[in-house]
Amino acid sequence: MAKVKDSPAIETEKPVSRQHEERMYGYYGMSPYWGNGFYMGGYGGWSAGMSETHYADARRRQDELSVERHRDDDLHLRSIDSVTGYNLQATDGFIGHVEGFLIEDTDWTIHFLAVDTKNWWPGKHVLISPRSALDIVWAESLVNLDIDRQTIMNSPVYDPSIPVDAEFEERMARHYIPRASQSDV
Repeated sequence: MAKVKDSPAIETEKPVSRQHEERMYGYYGMSPYWGNGFYMGGYGGWSAGMSETHYADARRRQDELSVERHRDDDLHLRSIDSVTGYNLQATDGFIGHVEGFLIEDTDWTIHFLAVDTKNWWPGKHVLISPRSALDIVWAESLVNLDIDRQTIMNSPVYDPSIPVDAEFEERMARHYIPRASQSDV
């Protein structure tokens, strides 16, 4: 009980960082799940027949390889709170900003980005599939999309007071599927 009580604190409103995970795994003497061949369901990597010295040496080598392999990784996960407000860039120009997200509560997947176009086309709120995001430029708070402004302008209007049902999702899919691909659907 004392070990758990004295464990590293976690700030639940912030995203979990790799550094925090390393502190937790180190505190409990466990092998991390990333980049190491000794992961055994989260309970360390000791197997019968391995001496403590052999295990420690192998673990140190694996940890060194993992650190080298992930040297340039961005070690922080991003929460949807941090991406909310990011500007959106269509293939032919700026279209607005991320206003929020529609999350599927059964599996926690992002189904749509809610977009406010008021700085480009006043008064319209639309939804965009997260599959339309080509990349996110974190340093510039920018999401680059693979769709053009006209497609977004013609998309179904999103009213947050009306639930998104299967019919609405179907209309969205038909709208964003390129015309040539619709015959395949």
